[in-house]
Amino acid sequence: MPAALSASTRLAMAAGCAFLVAACSGEAAVATQKPAAAIAVEVLNILASGAGGDIRASGLVAYKRETALGFGAPGEIESILADVGDRVAAGQVLATMRRTTTGADASEAALARLTAEQNFERVTRLHAAGAASQAELDNAKLALERARERVSIVAPAGGIVLQRDAEPGQNVAAGQRVLSIGESRTGIIVEASMTASEVSQLRVGDVASVNIRERAALAGRVARIAPKGTQSGLFTVEVQVDQPAGLRSGEVAEVVIAGRADAQEIATVHVVPAISLIDARADQGVVFVVDAEGKARRRAIETGGVSDRGVTILKGLSDGDRVITRGASMVRDGDAVSVAAQ
Repeated sequence: MPAALSASTRLAMAAGCAFLVAACSGEAAVATQKPAAAIAVEVLNILASGAGGDIRASGLVAYKRETALGFGAPGEIESILADVGDRVAAGQVLATMRRTTTGADASEAALARLTAEQNFERVTRLHAAGAASQAELDNAKLALERARERVSIVAPAGGIVLQRDAEPGQNVAAGQRVLSIGESRTGIIVEASMTASEVSQLRVGDVASVNIRERAALAGRVARIAPKGTQSGLFTVEVQVDQPAGLRSGEVAEVVIAGRADAQEIATVHVVPAISLIDARADQGVVFVVDAEGKARRRAIETGGVSDRGVTILKGLSDGDRVITRGASMVRDGDAVSVAAQ
């Protein structure tokens, strides 16, 4: 029989067995460990909105010229002869006012008015005879208006009263708005906001379709494209409506304009929801796209403005990319994701 094992030998064997047991237990734990659960996200399969496609934008219906009317001097309103919705003719008296600055003394004010009237009549005769200039006649007329105790607001053109901001008996300051009218002769437009890439495809005169809820589509044309954008990078485009009968200022409308397929050097752009952007700063930002392995990948992009459709992406994306929308703030570069069914 073999000699009895020493105490040190027995301790060494016990330690070795313990190591083997621990190693086997660790391997079993690794073998049974489950991979991290994929993060549920929603994605947008983006497509180009570059040259050749329809350009769509929301805007507001308005008269081409909406004029605010007020008195040229302070005073107390005596009468307002038009109300919201009334149609008025050019030259029609819309309101009257009694001036409060014609003079502290009634006799002095009357003398000032008489003098102004006599001077106006004299200059009028001289102007008719060629002895007074048009500027002199205008100055005499202005002096007469300033001396009159009662003044009026006259419609500068035919149109419709859009707003009424004062009532009889109310004291108003010089220039304070009393009425606003939309001038019929200027027509009705839709003012829409578009990105730089969209307006680069437009020309004045391009045919447009104007869509308003519960109305038949109306025809129109691009009448003006703003030469300067806003701080958000958008440009105002005016679409003149051909037959605007029944339209009201302030209605919401959608304009649809065919983009130019032959536009030169138009960069391919994409539009994504604002919730897709991470760390957006000025015209730079980051989005996450889902790669072929189902993992989120961080992507630097360049933005070109915000519209009602979302954020315009000028650089950094390609057709067919799957951009994470809902859930973008929950993932990190390389995380496994689960795309919700669409």
